[in-house]
Amino acid sequence: MSSGGPSDDPVIGEGEGGSADEIVEELRTAAEEAVAIAREGAKEKEEELWARYRELRKSRRERRER
Repeated sequence: MSSGGPSDDPVIGEGEGGSADEIVEELRTAAEEAVAIAREGAKEKEEELWARYRELRKSRRERRER
């Protein structure tokens, strides 16, 4: 998923040498953001799949009615 190039995002734990508690909080925040992004992607995919399912059911119904 990574482009392989350098990132402008800061690396957790590098820089001004944060304490363990600060690093844990940064990790927690990053994990929460990742989960939120994943949930949104899953929600969008589910909506696409249900729309496709409805299209398929409609097509089958129309073919049976002919």
